Amino acid sequence: MTRLAAEERRKLLVDAAIRVMARDGVPRATTRSIVGEAGMALAAFHYCFRSKAELLERVAEEILARTLSPAREIVTGEGTVEERVRSGVASYWRHVVEHPDEHRLTYEITQYASRTAGLEVLARHQYRAYVDAHRSLLEALIEHDELTVARPVEDVARYLAAVVDGITLLYLNEGDADAARAALDVAVDHVLGLLGR
Repeated sequence: MTRLAAEERRKLLVDAAIRVMARDGVPRATTRSIVGEAGMALAAFHYCFRSKAELLERVAEEILARTLSPAREIVTGEGTVEERVRSGVASYWRHVVEHPDEHRLTYEITQYASRTAGLEVLARHQYRAYVDAHRSLLEALIEHDELTVARPVEDVARYLAAVVDGITLLYLNEGDADAARAALDVAVDHVLGLLGR
């Protein structure tokens, strides 16, 4: 078997964990089932992660990165501010519709962490990461286009994190992608109204 660098091994284990947890649920995803999915020995898990909590945090970060990276490229790319903001939101929304189980998993991680002694901080870190991601996108857009914002960026980022999270959860439970997308358009209209030159 080819020897893998530790970071590459971690990435493979995180990807395997996402598949196992999305399929079986967080409580039933054992380290043994995750390493089995990754085609590795159990020792690989303990070499790469100090605990299941660390793995859960990496899983949540990876799913966030899968939506954040494309959106960042879009909002600092070509087109008008409105076109880029709408395209960035559309990019996120495509990921939700194409990978609903990954997004369900993020909610399950939150609930699992908040109900498991010693893991409560993970849920706080997860949602702080969501606010930070929205703030980062806003700051990139503001800097790229030399914009002003009618409210503090942190407040707008927190508002966006809450709205996007809520609409995503609504869609995952209701199943109406068009209605959810229309609600996202309302949020985009509102945020665009807060931006100026």
